[in-house]
Amino acid sequence: MIRLATNEDIAFLVRHDEHIAPALFAQKLERREIYVACEGGKLIGWLRYSLFWDMIPFMNMLELLPEYRGKGLGRQLVLFWEEEMRAQGHKRVMTSTQQNEFAQHFYTRLSYNAVGGFALPGDVYELMMAKEIAQ
Repeated sequence: MIRLATNEDIAFLVRHDEHIAPALFAQKLERREIYVACEGGKLIGWLRYSLFWDMIPFMNMLELLPEYRGKGLGRQLVLFWEEEMRAQGHKRVMTSTQQNEFAQHFYTRLSYNAVGGFALPGDVYELMMAKEIAQ
């Protein structure tokens, strides 16, 4: 099951998502920018996004607990999010991944295309990816 995150999910998210300041979760929930995946009533993963240039949904984080990876659940989360973004009237979505991460292949299989990238001093090249979702 995939659903919007609620206040009851904050403790799980704070414990598992170290890439965002804990105080920001309430704001993300208010803006409806986090989806969670559940199995048997247990939270097993999440997708967090924001708006690139204040108008293009940008997936900031897709994560599943280790024991749930490789089962197609990440794909389900992404496709669910894309459908939600399409229903909101968006025509394109974006994400990024470091060039040396396997995730770029995952997104390519989901029809995301590389659209550029950048590297901050001392960091690995960040590959920007986009997908047209308009029907």
